[in-house]
Amino acid sequence: MIRRFALVLVVFAVTAGAGDAVACPPDAAERAAALRERLDAERARAARWRLGWGIGFGVAAIGQGALVLAEYTPLGDYDEAAEASLIAGTAKSLVGMGARVIRPVKVPRPKVTGDPCTDLAAAEDAFARAATSEKRSFWLNHLGGLALQIGGSLYIGLSVDDAWGDAMISFALGYAVGVTSTYMQPRGAWREHRRAPEARTWHVAPLVTPHGRGLAIGGAF
Repeated sequence: MIRRFALVLVVFAVTAGAGDAVACPPDAAERAAALRERLDAERARAARWRLGWGIGFGVAAIGQGALVLAEYTPLGDYDEAAEASLIAGTAKSLVGMGARVIRPVKVPRPKVTGDPCTDLAAAEDAFARAATSEKRSFWLNHLGGLALQIGGSLYIGLSVDDAWGDAMISFALGYAVGVTSTYMQPRGAWREHRRAPEARTWHVAPLVTPHGRGLAIGGAF
C-alpha cells in the first residue's frame, strides 16, 4: 500500500487591525498618564543629551579652529601634519554639533483629549514613534560617525606626506568620542518598545487524516 503524505496549510486567522476592535481597558486613563510621564522623562533626557554634546562639539570646534589661526599646538611642533589634524578635528566637531541640531532625537508629545481610549492610543503611538527615532538616531550616529572619521583620516593622510600616523591618532580619538556620544544617547523608549510582545504569532502542529499525514501551519497577525 502506498502511503500518501499531504502538506496542509491551515488558513491564517487574520487579526490585523484587531486593536481597533479590542474593548477599551478599564485602566486606560492610568496607562495613558503613565506613558505620558515616561515620554516627558525621555524628552528631558534627549534635550540634555542634545544640549550637552552640542555645546561640547561646539567648544571643540572653536578651540581647534583657534589653534589653527594661532598656528600653535600644545602637543609638539606646529607642522603640516598638526595643522591638517586640527583642521580635520574642527570640521568633524562642526559636523557633530550640526547633527545634533539638524537631526535630534524626537520624542513626540501626545495630545490629551480627555477620552481615556483616545488618549491611550495617542500615547502608545507617540511612544512607538519615540522608539523609532531613538533607533534611527543610534544607527545613523554609528554609521555617520564612522564615515566622518574615515574621511578626516584620509584628508590628513593624503594632504601631508608621511602623516598616516597622525591620521590614525585622529581617527582613534574621534571615533572614541563619537561612540561615547552615541551610547550616551537616550534609548529608553527603544528598549521598552523592543521588549513588547509581538503581535504576530505562528503555530505548527502535526495533522493526521485518513488520507495522509502532514503539518498544520497556522498564524494570527
